[in-house]
Amino acid sequence: MSTDTQAIKDRLDIAQIIGEYVTLKKAGVNWKACCPFHHEKTPSFMVQPDKQFWHCFGCGKGGDVFTFIQEIEGLDFVEALKLLARRAGVEIDTQRSEVDASLRNRVLEINTAAANFFHHFLLEIPGAGPAREYLDRRGLKKQTIIDWQIGFISEQWDLLTKYLVKKGFAIDDLVSAGLTIKRDGADAKSGRGYYDRFRGRVMFPISDTHGNVVGFTGRVLVETENSGGKYVNTPETVLYEKSRILYGIHKAKTEIKSADLAILVEGQMDVIACHQAGMKNVVAASGTALTIEQVKLLKRYTSNVAMAFDADSAGQKAGKRGREIATLKANRETNVQAGAISWTENVVEAGLNVKIIIIPEGSGKDADECLKKDPAIWFDAVKNAVGVMEWYFKVTLGGLDKNDFKKKRQATEILLDEIVRIPNGVERDEWLKKLSDELSIDINVLREELKKTKIKKATSDKKVEPARAIVIPKSPYEFLVEDFWSLLLKYPENYEQLRPMLRGEFFTQTGLSALYGAVETLYTNKSKLEIDELRIIQIDTELSIDLLLLRPVKEFEPVGVAEIKKELVEILHRIKDKWREIRGRELQKEIADAEKSKDQDKITKLMSELQNLQ
Repeated sequence: MSTDTQAIKDRLDIAQIIGEYVTLKKAGVNWKACCPFHHEKTPSFMVQPDKQFWHCFGCGKGGDVFTFIQEIEGLDFVEALKLLARRAGVEIDTQRSEVDASLRNRVLEINTAAANFFHHFLLEIPGAGPAREYLDRRGLKKQTIIDWQIGFISEQWDLLTKYLVKKGFAIDDLVSAGLTIKRDGADAKSGRGYYDRFRGRVMFPISDTHGNVVGFTGRVLVETENSGGKYVNTPETVLYEKSRILYGIHKAKTEIKSADLAILVEGQMDVIACHQAGMKNVVAASGTALTIEQVKLLKRYTSNVAMAFDADSAGQKAGKRGREIATLKANRETNVQAGAISWTENVVEAGLNVKIIIIPEGSGKDADECLKKDPAIWFDAVKNAVGVMEWYFKVTLGGLDKNDFKKKRQATEILLDEIVRIPNGVERDEWLKKLSDELSIDINVLREELKKTKIKKATSDKKVEPARAIVIPKSPYEFLVEDFWSLLLKYPENYEQLRPMLRGEFFTQTGLSALYGAVETLYTNKSKLEIDELRIIQIDTELSIDLLLLRPVKEFEPVGVAEIKKELVEILHRIKDKWREIRGRELQKEIADAEKSKDQDKITKLMSELQNLQ
């Protein structure tokens, strides 16, 4: 493995790879940028090509090209290795069994085979005629169908399942991929009790940023009581998390970065229609609302988003929710304790610059319909996208009977609630003037109402709770440590095999730091971990041995010896990763202090430790 990683590093320019995600500027022999992992105005993210190393002095993250790809793409090491190996043209010969054995990779292979099956069925099988006619009516060209690998599957109970089993895939893995549904009492050997999730549907593969098929959306051709709804999606799997996926991002990311603009539409057909029309910086949220994770994904490529949602009540709600998430500014909370990882760490800290695309009345309810009627109208709508407040005004006041006092008052309340959120006083006053003009309300009256709205909002934001003891929440790191020791103490026979992987420093930041020393001492003396003997030892820990044994570890409760060991190893790896984060933060603070005192020797020593930590 080390030979493979070094060969990849030798062939790749770390600055070039990182430069695909952030805008790097030359800083002597190094490069600098604003960190992609936290919000900052002054660049503190440094790339050192000669050392093949990157580090952010703001958030403390850093490492080599593999750590960067893992962090920014949300991949594990094996996945990052495979991705960069393809980029470098390096054939990975070692650890192949580990790669092939992982569930993620098995599911990926299954999804790829399924996508090919669906696509071939649509293009070649006579029974797919109605699906081809449907796509033709929707205006899709054959090349577009090929480019997006659109497919079809007929109305048969287990057609895909049988095909994939014959291809050599395990039926339990098909269930894990979300393509096959398992009935109660199903027999894996005979295949009885297993059936396809997708039947009688036009199939749209869903890909990640690299073009890997991670899931599917199936659109029924003929909707019936038993069809299960117009659209059926892959459930959450090891590959597919709906909240983290943007449909079409693998095809749009280069264009988004080039245009410095992402166009966000609501449906998959909207995306495909836009790309077919030549507008290729278009993606869709995999659901009705934009999530924080999707915002983070967009932020890799641009800070500018134009949003278009269906001209119906659901679309309007989705638009408002999406706008709120996209422009969200999080309140950073202080660390719950020194060196601990704040549980608010994953909240989005910087938003996007958002505009709203307004399709003219009568030109279609969405991008797809608008493009069919007149592509020029859609392109103009995108070009003339309006700011969020202007959109609120249009939505709220459009068609309003200004002589209806009740409706006029409601509209005023809605818009004042949005105006009060504007931080800039000058801009806020301009919108008040506009509201005054639109509804013929005295500006001074509106200013007084805005004050009331502000007070009301401030009051509602402050939840009055009865006095109670202050409880410092535990960090994810502490919970992981408790999970590990609870499971290990329940199954102490695993300690011998885990012992070489353990280090006392992994637990120093928790209330169980003394437990490792006691366990190691006992094992050294007895060559065996005996819980009764451990009880006798006076250990200064937050949780007693008995409490740890009683502590439920539901999500980690495996079945069988191999599964227990696997869970323990996985938890330990996560503990190690969290500890490295904590130690990395400590080192970055020490480096910052050393820089202030201009202690170059100490800086060099600390930087070396930081690099070794990665």
